[in-house]
Amino acid sequence: MNDLDRAILALQRSAAATPEFYRQLAQGDLWFLVRYHPEIEGEKIELKNGAPMPFILFKVRGGGSAVALFSSAERVDECLEKSKIPARRYSTGSMPARQMLEILGAQKLIAVVNQGCSSGGVTLPPDLMRDLANGRALKPILPEGQMHGVMNILDPADYPTHLIQPLFELMRQHAQFRAAWVCAFPPEPGAPAGPPHYQLLILMDPRDERLFHDLNMTLSAAERDQTGPKTGLGLVDETDADYIASLFRQAPAFFTAADYRHPPGASV
Repeated sequence: MNDLDRAILALQRSAAATPEFYRQLAQGDLWFLVRYHPEIEGEKIELKNGAPMPFILFKVRGGGSAVALFSSAERVDECLEKSKIPARRYSTGSMPARQMLEILGAQKLIAVVNQGCSSGGVTLPPDLMRDLANGRALKPILPEGQMHGVMNILDPADYPTHLIQPLFELMRQHAQFRAAWVCAFPPEPGAPAGPPHYQLLILMDPRDERLFHDLNMTLSAAERDQTGPKTGLGLVDETDADYIASLFRQAPAFFTAADYRHPPGASV
């Protein structure tokens, strides 16, 4: 197994592995299938504008189709063997990962990496492939300003656990994360009932753009199939001890680093 295989396996266990999966996916080569033609074995295929895509598509659950991508030639062989595909039906090829992701994203195709393999398969929507190809998905960006003001901090019984669990798993791996709260914006007066709009407050010290972006990628993966408002993610001013103490007084943090010393006045 290679590093991408291991990242896919970790992703099956938790969305907290999303950042490492993205990094491994965007480097090296990706493998694919095309129809078998004896005359192209060992030759390069030229992709021309307007020509049909040569990549093999397969039907996915729920309708539609996707391109089968693989992390290595070994995973291609594994898929073909498990699917009992006759010999000489398909040929295999490889391409630099970012180039492949750029092509499929531009064509608005869906891809599945390691379909039918023991590592598990991961579905890639076209917008994600485009952002990985141009580097936008991996570019660290810290939010502007600080998080202040009083919000409705949730009690543990009301946590959106499908969001909280992968973020907790990621934060406990890095000492820069000190504490985190989950809030919900109150509904607008007279507005119809709908899914809650959550806001996460993150205390980092010291701040780290890359790790904050890892958290953002993990959150996006955790709520990819979620309907309703997207969850906000903001940083608490790490120098404002009074505000941090007020957050602890309002409700317990859903994450607190084991060695974190609460500011004076925090009731926990």
